[in-house]
Amino acid sequence: MKAHAVAHAARVIASSVFLWVGFSVAIAAQGLPQDRLSPSTRVTIERIIDSARVAGLPTAPLLDKVAEGTLKGATDDRIVRAVQTLARELGVARDALGPSVDVAVLGAAASAVHAGVPASDLRRMARAGGNSEPTALASALVTLVDLVAKQVPVAPATRSIEDLLNRRATDKQFAALRVDVGQDILAGRSPEQSLMMRTTAQLRSLDPASLDVMPRRPPNDP
Repeated sequence: MKAHAVAHAARVIASSVFLWVGFSVAIAAQGLPQDRLSPSTRVTIERIIDSARVAGLPTAPLLDKVAEGTLKGATDDRIVRAVQTLARELGVARDALGPSVDVAVLGAAASAVHAGVPASDLRRMARAGGNSEPTALASALVTLVDLVAKQVPVAPATRSIEDLLNRRATDKQFAALRVDVGQDILAGRSPEQSLMMRTTAQLRSLDPASLDVMPRRPPNDP
């Protein structure tokens, strides 16, 4: 039963990034909720959104954040802080990945920034996934956020994801990694130990010879 719950949760996390674009368009079409925010809060949020638009950032996720806050009954101040934070994280992610980054990848990268992943790590993962489909890079970033949420330290989680991207892992393989690590944790294995074991197994399946020569970088290698 627990394994089924973990698998379901992993599928929800993975699919959320790819549903984000369509959902955002619907929210953006509605604009700010006029009857749930004070006039001064609406003005503040509109300024944040206008600044994001001028900077070339997608504004729909900011409207999503407003809608989420109002739906949850958050205070105006808390909604403003959340929108400001997301705008900053989108900017950091876009600066790290470049102006032409796929919108789903950008959303996943912003979530990674929120989880504490440095911009330098995002740049390395983008280079590692440069020859991969955008869905694979987005899934890799979603997996990274999921691993950090499962208490895997950021540095080893990032290295594992980068190694898999270098070996052209697919979005399905990243989804499998999320499920496998979740099941291992439920069985009592430590998150980091599980990640190391599962990553090694996937690398072996992708490129058996690479494990004999694959260099391991120190955590702070730029």
